[in-house]
Amino acid sequence: MKNKTCPALPILTGLWLALTLLFASVIPALAQDGYRVNVNKEFGFANGSEIRGDFSISLIGDESNIASVTFLIDGQELAVVSQAPFKTNFKTQTYPNGGHQLNAAVTFMDGTTQTVEAKRFMFLSADEERGSMSEILVPLLAVVFGLMVFGIGAQFLAGRGKPAGGPEPGTARSYGIAGGSICPRCKRPTPRHVFGFNLVVGKLDRCENCGKWSIMRAYPIDVLRAAEAAEFKVEQGDGLAPEKSEEEKLREMLDDSRYTKD
Repeated sequence: MKNKTCPALPILTGLWLALTLLFASVIPALAQDGYRVNVNKEFGFANGSEIRGDFSISLIGDESNIASVTFLIDGQELAVVSQAPFKTNFKTQTYPNGGHQLNAAVTFMDGTTQTVEAKRFMFLSADEERGSMSEILVPLLAVVFGLMVFGIGAQFLAGRGKPAGGPEPGTARSYGIAGGSICPRCKRPTPRHVFGFNLVVGKLDRCENCGKWSIMRAYPIDVLRAAEAAEFKVEQGDGLAPEKSEEEKLREMLDDSRYTKD
């Protein structure tokens, strides 16, 4: 008995071979089309496409089939990099001020090349850098100043009608989402306000007890409750304890030192 061959088998085999050849030629081309250059600031000024200082340019994309990358500024060779990561540094001050195009020419293992789409940048002079920074900082400072004025005004409005001197000593306060602090001026616990101006070391805020402004850092709730209890005990005595003079503090330190063992 003779073996019968499926009539469609040669057609399917030919189709499979054709698709294999197609993908073998298309996939590398697709991989090569995905390249772009990326420019990053190392040190200096950058505002969008306006730059000045030390920068790096690198190639983004599949590096497995790359033999070398030639980085270009205005079509002139900047550097040739033959191993990953494909990256090099440059200084904008080395080139004339004004518009420049940065791109790269990629050489692949098979000898083919591809030019990556260029990106355009404006290299600034020192005066142009200062002017651009002013355009950024002046509106920013205006916004910050406006927020400070708004926060101070909101606190004054919120404090209107409240009894002078703040809550009675020993009263449990509600400290809210901004937390509480101990006023550096009157040494009493006080809530911090949402509209207070945030600084690195604390919040510039107004004490609800003495009404004075100072930088107040946040304290844990257990410390604040202990301060509330302490001010109540002081009030039960002869009023708030006066702050010790420098002479009294020095005398106490000398007295303590007498009992210090070597």
